[in-house]
Amino acid sequence: MRRTVTAPPVARFTREEFLRLPESSPGFRFELVDGELVTMNDPLPLHQVVVGTVYAELRRWCRAVEGRGRVLLSIDTEVGPDAIVGPDLQWLAAGRELPDLQRRPWPAGDLVIEVASPSTERYDAGTKLARYLAAGSQEVWLVTPEPLGVRIVRPDGERRIDAGGMLTSGLLPGFELRVAELLD
Repeated sequence: MRRTVTAPPVARFTREEFLRLPESSPGFRFELVDGELVTMNDPLPLHQVVVGTVYAELRRWCRAVEGRGRVLLSIDTEVGPDAIVGPDLQWLAAGRELPDLQRRPWPAGDLVIEVASPSTERYDAGTKLARYLAAGSQEVWLVTPEPLGVRIVRPDGERRIDAGGMLTSGLLPGFELRVAELLD
């Protein structure tokens, strides 16, 4: 006898319904993609070590010289009429017209950084990457902790930097970070 397994129904939300959800739930994060609610577990410690290192270095770079923009940790970011996601980090250039700090969602950053986890790598490198570029991001960094490396994607192409390389960007003059230091 054959057994049939059916997938649970997909939760569908409008943009407004999504924005009325609680801002956080212990152990889970939510994103809205094509009207579907995507639920993710909280990240693993290795993921957060990389996020913390990149945040600290970008923030130090921003604060070293006035007018270098703003770096933000994960916030609700609108990347389409029915898509609100939470990139791990993003940098917004100085002089951009930005919404109130007390409101969400925000527009996609000029630079968006995603740190891949085994369960989200395909989603980050596929659906979300395409959405960031379509929403106007000039560059996306996809960091993979294992094996350690960074894939830098721009609308005009991409490059990969391995653990022995130096992370730089034309968007961030003078910013340098050894990829090997991402795990410090």
